[in-house]
Amino acid sequence: MSTLPEDPAKVAGRKKHLLIASRDLPLNTGGIASYQRQLGEEMAKSGDVSVGFLAAEAGPGAIGRSIHLPGPSTVLDVLQDRKAWMRLASRLVLHPLLQKWIAARFRRAFNAVAIPPTDVVHFVGTGWDFAGFGFHHFARMQGARFTVWPAVHPGEWGDDRIDLRLYFLADAVFCQSHFEANHLRKLGLEREKIVHCGLPPMCLPGRDGMAFREQHGIGERPAVLFLGRRDEGKGYPALIGAWRHVLLQHPDACLILSGPGGSEYETQRDSLPAGSVLDLGVADEEVKAGALAACDIFCLPSAHESFGIVFAEAWSYGKPVICGPAPASREWVRDGGTGLHTDQNPDSIAGAIHRLLFDKSLSASMGDAGRKFQRSELTWESIAKIHREAFRFGT
Repeated sequence: MSTLPEDPAKVAGRKKHLLIASRDLPLNTGGIASYQRQLGEEMAKSGDVSVGFLAAEAGPGAIGRSIHLPGPSTVLDVLQDRKAWMRLASRLVLHPLLQKWIAARFRRAFNAVAIPPTDVVHFVGTGWDFAGFGFHHFARMQGARFTVWPAVHPGEWGDDRIDLRLYFLADAVFCQSHFEANHLRKLGLEREKIVHCGLPPMCLPGRDGMAFREQHGIGERPAVLFLGRRDEGKGYPALIGAWRHVLLQHPDACLILSGPGGSEYETQRDSLPAGSVLDLGVADEEVKAGALAACDIFCLPSAHESFGIVFAEAWSYGKPVICGPAPASREWVRDGGTGLHTDQNPDSIAGAIHRLLFDKSLSASMGDAGRKFQRSELTWESIAKIHREAFRFGT
């Protein structure tokens, strides 16, 4: 599909209007939700763009948290047919019918709400969210550009046939790595639609690592931080298995953990020596930033990532990082430069941790290189510029 031309009548005499759309409102603390909120703030900073948020359903909301969106929000509540849509999505021949059904459902919902004239609908999600097809229909009704940020994990999610149908409809598809972009190109996505774009850190800056260490009784002990879902894909059980090997050479080391899930690995974690693990549960942004400031090494040996924003966040605090076999992560983390590559073998992970704990000068140089890379390549100024170009908002 050819790119929609810019309509001079739409952009003259008023602010351009951007709708950031997703299945539910971005009111949680995850990276994708943080990206949507911060993108809205950055787009509005220039003064020539107004921003709104659009969701197909309310979602879980910001329970117990004071999270606010930088613009008005509209919830359509249109996913009642999701189970039926899932059955249609499983059969390629029924995809056109599915798309029409979703468009009709969304069209009725849009007729019942007031949304300003829109220049760009930026959908954060994949085809299996189904909402993207409804938002695409709305964009075409408005004569607006339709862009997608899918955060594909090649071979895992975001690259099914129904996902590709949505990307083929889009005017631009944001890819967080060349690996992701090349994967989608092999599946038929036009090169001209691909926008290569990483992410800047979204953690709170300037936190005091020593205060965190004193609060949690770590003192001067070497500390390694893991932030992420506690599952096999993120390398969590492999890291727990590696920690026993690390303790043989660094008996006073502390493994700091934070993230959801992992109940099936509790026995493995609890078998580690007492005091060798600090479990923060699912940390809020303040605690997370304190842990980033306090650790000596950030380690996330994941096998599947679309980018890995936590690496950029660790670099923002000048920390060396250890990434796993995920191709997208290895593309951003320069082995021996800004961090180390490893696989999900516990011995390999332990070896990488030992190397950085043993060689303080190497660890410091990698942390410094990571900070310089983040400050030159992964800032909101550079990311916002890429988005403005893709949205046709000018620079």
